[in-house]
This record gives sequence, structure tokens and C-alpha cells, in this order.
Amino acid sequence: MNETKIAIIGCGKQAPKHISGLCSIPGVKLVLADIDESLAKALAKKEGLAWVPSVDSVFSDDTIQAVDICTPTSRHAEQIRSAIEAGKDFICEKPLCEELSVARELAELVEKHHRIGMLGYIYRFAPIFELGRILFEEVPKTGESLVMGKIVSAHFRLGGRGSHQVWKHRKESSGGAINEMLVHMIDLAIWYFGAVKHVDVLACDLLRKRRVIQGIEYEVDAEDYVLARMEMESGVSVFCQADLVTPAFTQFIEVQGENGTFMGSIQPDMPSFLYCNKERAGYRAGKTPFDLGPHNLFEAQMADFVNAVRTRKPPSRSTIKDSVLLMEAMNEVLR
Repeated sequence: MNETKIAIIGCGKQAPKHISGLCSIPGVKLVLADIDESLAKALAKKEGLAWVPSVDSVFSDDTIQAVDICTPTSRHAEQIRSAIEAGKDFICEKPLCEELSVARELAELVEKHHRIGMLGYIYRFAPIFELGRILFEEVPKTGESLVMGKIVSAHFRLGGRGSHQVWKHRKESSGGAINEMLVHMIDLAIWYFGAVKHVDVLACDLLRKRRVIQGIEYEVDAEDYVLARMEMESGVSVFCQADLVTPAFTQFIEVQGENGTFMGSIQPDMPSFLYCNKERAGYRAGKTPFDLGPHNLFEAQMADFVNAVRTRKPPSRSTIKDSVLLMEAMNEVLR
């Protein structure tokens, strides 16, 4: 197998997760870079990897085929452009960038230069949600599932306790439940049901104005509870709710169709099942439970990216075009 050399740019808290995922793939060689040389050096020593003293040297190195961008959002667009200009493929932590117009420009550059571009929306790689994608594959085209029939309603929920980092609760640093949590559920909704036609934000509240983070109490201003109703172009009505006030992490989706119910969650203690009123498309009438076991989402995501780089075929999900659709929907929510 030919070696695939990938540079990880940005050696903060996300990088170790990406390193773990990429190191699980045979034939991948990693090198680390950061604008702070000491961070790259320290993480490289900890992980037993190579490092380079500057980010610019990554883009000028012809032996590096792809980059994995784990830097703050404000740097994404510039580094993606640099990767494309240098003839390198890329995977980037979410979100793609800060402005919708820039996202559209980047999507055009990827297509024009025939590059592989992928975003880190990790929920798409959970086996239970992959199963949901199969169940709803025809919905964006027809408004109906081959198994569940016409989709009547859908609810997507993601809740966490927050209070990990103060920036995640400040508007000036793009924190809050919308950017941190809701975005993942909207991404799944688009993956299942197609583009968003209209958004109504039913609630957007700050319920906890003070947070104790790493032993220090802060006053915060970003919303920590949001509920939105989205009308999809397929005709499906979706409710997405996310918050940073749930003491115990909670995540699930619930979809009602004329022929039954689909429940799915990444939590092992939450029920995941398909209930059909009538047998259809290979699924029996009644309840079919799903126990898909533990799954490393970063390994699955990175495997998809590396396969795309090696085969020159687009990734199976989380493309730049997907991110443009997501940013269009997020703009409506944030408005």
C-alpha cells in the first residue's frame, strides 16, 4: 500500500482525537504543525510523531498529500485556500468558515481544482444514524420513506451541561447552544430530509447567566437553550432542540411516519428501534430494536476521508456542498 502523508494543523484539544482516528488507518503517516511551534513539538513528543516548525512549511512540502485543519474557525478559510493552491486535499473541523459567501467560494474552489474537501460533522458516522439515512434515503426526492411512508414529523434533540470552556458561553467567540449543539442536529436533519426551506426560532434563551468553569465563576451572555422548527424542501417538518443546561448528556432523534416510528441515539442506554405498522421493505410489522454496539466515530470519519484521498472519489458524506446547505440554514437560525 502506498503511504498517505497527512499534516495536522493545530495542536489543541481536538488534535489528539484526529490523531487517534488517522493512526488507525494502515499506510497513513502524520506530521504535526501549529503557529505555536512549542505546541506542535510537545504533542508530537507525546504521540510519537514528526512535527514541523511552521504551518507554511506544510503547504510547501510536496510529500504531504492532505491536511487536517484543527485550528480556530477564523483561520479555516485561509488555510483551506492555501491547501487548494498547494494541490492538497483537506478535512476541517466544523464549522467550515464564518461567512456564507466565503463558504460558497470555497465550494467552487474545491470543484474547480478537483480537490477532496470534508468537514468534521461526526454524528453522520454513528451507525444508528447511518441506518436512519438508509431509511430516509428517498425522502428528499419524494417526501416518503420506502419503509415508513410519508414522514409526519421529526424531533432532533441534543443536550449537554456546558461549563467546559468560558468561550463556549460568550457571543463574541461564537459560543452558545446554536453553534455548539444545534448545528449537529440541523446537519443530521439536512442529511435525512434535504435542504431547509424555512426556519422559525421558537425559543432562544439564556437560562444560566453565571457559570462556574474550572473553579472560577463567570458572567456569560450566549444562549444556552434553543428550539427551532424547520420546514424542509421535501415537505418534512422538523423540530430541533439543543441546550447547554442538561446535567446528563442527552441525545436522540424521533421520526414519525405514516407506517411507523424511528428512534435513534448514540447513547447506549437510550432506546434505538424501528416500529412498523405493516411489514415493508424487509422490515417486519412491530418493533425491531437496534443494538449496534460501541463505535469509534473518528476512526470511521478519517477512514472515509483517507479513502476519498486515495481513490479520488468524493467522500460519502460531510462534503463542502453539505456545509454550504448547513450554513444557509444556520444563517436563518442566527438571524
